[in-house]
Amino acid sequence: MMAEPLLIIDNVEKRYGDVVALRGISAQVLNGSITAFVGPNGAGKTTLFHTISGDMHLDGGRIIYRDRTINGMAPWRIARLGMGRLYQDVCIFENLSVIENALLALHDHPSQSAIVSLVQWPFSRRIAVSRRESAEAFLIEAGVEPPFDRPANSLSFGNKKLLALARLMAGGFDMLLLDEPTSGLAPQMIGKVADILRNLVKTKGITIALIEHNVSFVEEFADFTYVLNAGKISDEGPSREVLSKEENRELLIGL
Repeated sequence: MMAEPLLIIDNVEKRYGDVVALRGISAQVLNGSITAFVGPNGAGKTTLFHTISGDMHLDGGRIIYRDRTINGMAPWRIARLGMGRLYQDVCIFENLSVIENALLALHDHPSQSAIVSLVQWPFSRRIAVSRRESAEAFLIEAGVEPPFDRPANSLSFGNKKLLALARLMAGGFDMLLLDEPTSGLAPQMIGKVADILRNLVKTKGITIALIEHNVSFVEEFADFTYVLNAGKISDEGPSREVLSKEENRELLIGL
């Protein structure tokens, strides 16, 4: 039985003044799948993700997530619906420790009323210990180098990206938007990240949509690929099939 679409992109348009960045983009991401969006620089890939995550408003079309139109929603509301995002420019809290960054993703924002605080006080220490153990487990799973009490700004770029990935994992999202997840990672780390993400799909049913310039990674990792060029989708289909075409390889890597 074919999986149902979790995310539907319906004739999406985006303009910057007289410049048209997205020209009627239509695509879908099936539940439990790994779907890639590839294309040369300036094709509109990151702009498309900005519209999906609520960081930019559309100029036309619709975006539907879990059968709900999310056009115009604030990014935090879309995140609350279960969609997390890894940005190309890694966003972490530089002045907090590594473990504190992960702990923030586990915070459930309970009511801060005096009554609730009084009732929860005997359990607060136990909860704190449990959350720290969970945060450390996500950091280890993502491959972040210890120690975890050091400042996050002391990490290498690659480890900052792994920390951002660990926070997404800790956030309990149903769908992840990943913008260049392998960029800045050492070759030996790329395979580890692929294994982590595959495991999330296989064991937790998470759905992944990603932007990626590493064509070999996409060919091995993604189930389905959309090729963007000049704000339009120029090709789509199973990743190996799409990326084996000479015209797409010339567009993406000049081969």
